[in-house]
Amino acid sequence: METSYQTPILRISDGLEREVLDTIATEIAFTLLVNDQVLVSLLCSPAELDAMAVGFLLSEGMLSERDALLGVEVDEARAAVKVALKDLPADWNTLFHRKTITSGCGQGVTFSNSATLTSLAVRRPPLRLSSARIHDLLREFSRSSVLYMKTGGVHSAALADGDSILLFAEDIGRHNAVDKLIGKAFLAGIPLEDKLLLSSGRISGEIMTKVIRNRIPVLITRTAPTCMSIAHAEEHGVTMIGFARGRRLNIYTHPLGLILEDVEPAPPEASDG
Repeated sequence: METSYQTPILRISDGLEREVLDTIATEIAFTLLVNDQVLVSLLCSPAELDAMAVGFLLSEGMLSERDALLGVEVDEARAAVKVALKDLPADWNTLFHRKTITSGCGQGVTFSNSATLTSLAVRRPPLRLSSARIHDLLREFSRSSVLYMKTGGVHSAALADGDSILLFAEDIGRHNAVDKLIGKAFLAGIPLEDKLLLSSGRISGEIMTKVIRNRIPVLITRTAPTCMSIAHAEEHGVTMIGFARGRRLNIYTHPLGLILEDVEPAPPEASDG
């Protein structure tokens, strides 16, 4: 399935009207089935649906170990992904009755409750890098989204080790992009406990829940966090960085989880007295 298409539009510029072709991001609804039972329908970009399905299940706590994943099958003709899992609890389908409509694009859905999450280790080794390296990673991140450059209509997420970007995902929804990234890392056998997650979008509470459940210690976004995401990050040990633009960034929670090697305290401001 194509991730973009062209449609004729009227473009008004400098008082002149022209008919041109515009490139638009494709959106589909796909159905996720677990053990042949419909779990949920999700709106997304039609790419890497297997990774998105796996990432969604990881983020919802329905999957954690590699050997519990028996198979993933994408049926493009029916816009469905079938996932076979073992060791599901007997009451797993009660999730259907306690879903939450999220603040994401297209009204996403989550079954997660932040109270059930396990906090990251308080004394884990901090990640070491420089603010200049964060800037370089974000610049590389911005240039990686071919679909955004074509359409201007998608969000991106990336996994980095402090030196380089390891994995990249994009989707019409910022939640979906994070789920795709998490799923790709899981399928590739890449651990997340010592990595950075880069996001192009606003960080809301449910995105932070995905980060915490998947043991990601540092999250960096170019935009803003919400109060709920900051509260979740503070409670569960995630270093949250927002408004990372140029040589500026804001560290909202757990600054000791990250050592910035090219940063030193500012001198005290002179007193007016």
